[in-house]
Amino acid sequence: MPRATAGQGPVGGPGTVVYAQLAGIVLFWGANWPLMKLALSDIGPLTFCFLRFAGAAAVLALLSRVLRFPLLPPPGERWPLALVGLLQIAGMLDLSSIALRVVPPGRAAVLAYTMQMWALPLGVLLAGVTRGRVIGALLTFAGVLVFFNPALMDWSDPAVLLGNGLLLACALSWALGATLYRRRRGGWRTPFWTQTFWQIAVSAVATAPLALAAEHARPIHWTPALGTVLAFNWVIATGLCFWWWAKSLTAMPAAQAGQIICLVPVTALLLSAVFMGEPLTVGVMVAVALIGAGILTTMRAR
Repeated sequence: MPRATAGQGPVGGPGTVVYAQLAGIVLFWGANWPLMKLALSDIGPLTFCFLRFAGAAAVLALLSRVLRFPLLPPPGERWPLALVGLLQIAGMLDLSSIALRVVPPGRAAVLAYTMQMWALPLGVLLAGVTRGRVIGALLTFAGVLVFFNPALMDWSDPAVLLGNGLLLACALSWALGATLYRRRRGGWRTPFWTQTFWQIAVSAVATAPLALAAEHARPIHWTPALGTVLAFNWVIATGLCFWWWAKSLTAMPAAQAGQIICLVPVTALLLSAVFMGEPLTVGVMVAVALIGAGILTTMRAR
């Protein structure tokens, strides 16, 4: 059995549990895109993100009493983990939620998950990647390009252009945070649950003044749908999935993990097509094939 230490991946590479956790992320994050689109009809995007972060942090704080993990990282790791959280949680989710107001959920997910495109050059500069992973990344990015058909975007609409630009910015922010997390020499001493709580709590603190400044005049329409989506985000999409994400980054490079979760936009688009009528074309099947080939190539790379 490969051994693992806190904050470090198992000797011998990622195992079945890591891939199972990434599969859970694909399913739950994919389903969350159309759910967030539904919720944003009742609440401002930054207010939604603040409530999402604050609620998830509260759930994890209660869980800490049961699992007996500390809420604060060791002093030397607080600021580095805070920076990672601001990039891959606050930056990614705040920007994508604003963009989701004007971009369909499936297409929004595709652009947000171009993080693997950014993780590849960042990985070369900061950590190094193998030729096989470069080939896998290029295949996956080709699938993303097919998935995102520029001909379907209204280039004359400033709101749509801004929304798509914010989604690319959120992908870059996420990739930078994930790469910085992965490249820390010697790994992290902070337990995974503590890392997750700390990054989410810092994101809540950073988002609160932004939401207050930008959306203080916008009312919140409390509906059963909004409450359900928030509860799902508190427990599953934020707390559990970001914990799984942190664990996966200790077992594989950010670019490789990013390849696998490129299946999230596939899931998001399929669910959005079924429940929200978003177009589903033959091009999607080509994109899925390319993304799948990229993932398999990356998983086999050394």
